[in-house]
Amino acid sequence: MAVESFSTERGHIHSELISYENRAGRRITAYLDAATRDLAGVPFVLMAPKYGETKKNNLQLAYYLVANGFAVLRFDFTNHIGESDGEMTDFTLSGAVHDIVASLDFLERQFGADDVIIVSSSLSSRCALRAAAEDSRVARLVCLVGVVSLEADIIGTLRAGRQWGVTDILGFNINGEIFGPDVLASNLHDLEGTIRDAEAIEVPVTYFYAERDLWVNLEDVRRAFGPCRNCRLIPVQGAMHEVRENPRAAEQVFRQTVLACLGRLDADDGTVPEVILPDRRLMLAQNRCERERLRAALPETEGESVFWSRYLKRYAMLERADDFREYLDLLGGLLGDFLPGCRVLDAGCGNGLFGLWLWLRLMQQRDPHAPLPAAYVGIDLTAAGLSDALRRHVASSWDQSPGDDPGPGARALEYSYLRMDFETLRPDDRLGTLPFADGTFDKVCCSLVLSYLTRPHLLLAEIFRVLRPGGILVVSSLKPYCDLSALYRGFIQQQVSPEELERARGLLQAAGRIKLKEEKGNYTFHLSQELVELGCNAGFAEARAYSSLGNQANVVRLVRP
Repeated sequence: MAVESFSTERGHIHSELISYENRAGRRITAYLDAATRDLAGVPFVLMAPKYGETKKNNLQLAYYLVANGFAVLRFDFTNHIGESDGEMTDFTLSGAVHDIVASLDFLERQFGADDVIIVSSSLSSRCALRAAAEDSRVARLVCLVGVVSLEADIIGTLRAGRQWGVTDILGFNINGEIFGPDVLASNLHDLEGTIRDAEAIEVPVTYFYAERDLWVNLEDVRRAFGPCRNCRLIPVQGAMHEVRENPRAAEQVFRQTVLACLGRLDADDGTVPEVILPDRRLMLAQNRCERERLRAALPETEGESVFWSRYLKRYAMLERADDFREYLDLLGGLLGDFLPGCRVLDAGCGNGLFGLWLWLRLMQQRDPHAPLPAAYVGIDLTAAGLSDALRRHVASSWDQSPGDDPGPGARALEYSYLRMDFETLRPDDRLGTLPFADGTFDKVCCSLVLSYLTRPHLLLAEIFRVLRPGGILVVSSLKPYCDLSALYRGFIQQQVSPEELERARGLLQAAGRIKLKEEKGNYTFHLSQELVELGCNAGFAEARAYSSLGNQANVVRLVRP
């Protein structure tokens, strides 16, 4: 075992950064979380990361387990994101199984542990199931919304004869020429293989399934674990595949996972032990430490402008998604009536979808005798996004009026676009402000922008300045740990073409990258009360909060006094 000098110890939980090798000689990096340095007799839990995530994502649940008497080893897969050896391009599911086995080797070699509990989530649960079926050192298996088949979404394309090469899966480049043949050869791809592994398991299995999971079919879960001799299926109410997007559901799962590892979900005497909660300050302190390590291990290789230029194109499919249309209707409805002469600022207009919504709304209610048109200004970071926004706007103008002349109705909205990086705002410097006079605008839309700024309060201060007294601001953010699969699944259930389906997959690819940036602390998704607090600190009042975008975004309406 290699132990680095870096470790944190606060209160009664310490996290030690360690490394060990798998059987192929590749280095695995892990954290060992425990409440004591003397681990003799302490039960061990092994936590495998989800696909596209690192050991850091398991920190909160690990601390719950440690507070209740366990030692936890949480690691990064090799050939995956994180600190272990290898590149994500070469990731395979059989390699993930080997890393789980190597972690069992380490615990037995270092601590004599030969009865380890495995806790795994999503796709890593399929790998943990294989390890539990083949390795007698696994004493119990806990699966959190585990995947039981890849047939529909991934492997089906291989069976249809599609050749991959390097392809983006949920935001990460994977070599399909390696991944595809490996998953087929190891029989980790279909429900039948899952059933065979479940039949071979003799230890207790606890499987948590999310009631609103759009990726895992409950009937498939029942078929897979029906043959398992000692398996219990537990529903997680109100949860999607990303359980953490629902804090109440996540809390339920954390508590019940502790009880499952203790073997006390149903105590024989009718009593269930009280779950001890870890000190939140300890978790936050360790989270900060690991976030800094993750940033160093996975440095950003491109600027925000380049990043968003690539990913804004993948958000274009949203304009046809019912959930997104309802979201735009909510934004516009909260801003109120758009009267003649109204001036609207779209702060972070992206590729112009809200501007297009506003244009169409005004065209529906246009009055050719109105004294003055409404004015719209869109600001964004990327030239590509602004170009796309302008193209949409111009195209919609001509579509509304036949012939070569858009006609007077086209003047329902005077529009202009401005490129600006909100990170350069310095309200104490005249050159670092929005280029508008005080009280210029009547309404401001700031849609899904604040999360991507290191100092969102500076933008809100400037919006407050350029908004007239009585003016309205509508601001929104994706929820922490949001699950955009809701948008994807809802969209593909509509009648869409193969090209649109491919664009919808692009949305999930973008979401994978954005969620990694969230985990690294580059982005911060906000709860409703956090948006309200940010707005009130900037001077706004009359805050009202809403949920939208398939319940994956928080929206707040604010008024300048």
